[in-house]
Amino acid sequence: MKNFKVLLDYILIALGCASLACGIVMFFAPNQVPAGGPPGLAILGNYALGLSPGVVLFLVNTPLVIAGYKLLGRKLFIRSLIVVILTSVFTDSLPLLFELPDLGDNRLLNALYGGLMVGLGIGLMFKAGSSSGGWSILARIISSRFNISLGQCLFFMDAAVILLSAIVFQDFEAAMLGGIAVFVTGRMVDLIVSGSSDIKVVHISCWKADRLKPIIENELGISGSVVKAKSMKSGGDKEILFLIIEKTQLVPIRKLVEEHDPDAYLVVMNAMEVYGTGSRA
Repeated sequence: MKNFKVLLDYILIALGCASLACGIVMFFAPNQVPAGGPPGLAILGNYALGLSPGVVLFLVNTPLVIAGYKLLGRKLFIRSLIVVILTSVFTDSLPLLFELPDLGDNRLLNALYGGLMVGLGIGLMFKAGSSSGGWSILARIISSRFNISLGQCLFFMDAAVILLSAIVFQDFEAAMLGGIAVFVTGRMVDLIVSGSSDIKVVHISCWKADRLKPIIENELGISGSVVKAKSMKSGGDKEILFLIIEKTQLVPIRKLVEEHDPDAYLVVMNAMEVYGTGSRA
């Protein structure tokens, strides 16, 4: 059963990478719609430097994933590295292997559907317990050092890529279309992952907190607080793990709890804002 779940995760990762690549090569790149993040940089690098989008994705994402090894943990690091490789390969190989259809020159429609495809791809990656590459890792590093929210950090990083693309393309209509694409991508990711906030509050009510705590800390690098409690039904002593996590960590932590303490239950809530440098200690 465990092997089947792992296989399913990797199938979702492959489908997510293919969807993201389709969004780039079928919708964004042909119409010079500047997406945010590495896809936007891939389109920009292809236009300005003549590099293939897949090569740019690999060059941008790989160093960031490696730099974020400590933040990711071993399992998430491996899956993120696989995402980087597959996305780069799919982005460059799809136009060579298939005759991609002409989807018209309506840039607004291409921005909308490109955003849907990229958002679907990233959402599937998150569902499989992976990150989407190095962009979110860079945002996590910046947000932790400068004590700003992850959502704000990602917004300004994507905005910078879109603005740079508009300057290079000399087309500020492209910037407006890029903003639409980024918005649609974000909403699609939220729909797939089933959450509207980058930050989640997780309560894990369990009988085996001493067993779960080191596993969560070692495999996911997540720390939190322990609250003593009593079961209303039996009166026995229980513990509640109080964790503040990012939505990309929700699926991995759920799977760990299911595997190591199937009697535990999780309550997940959206955190609109998190303040203080010790909020995740």
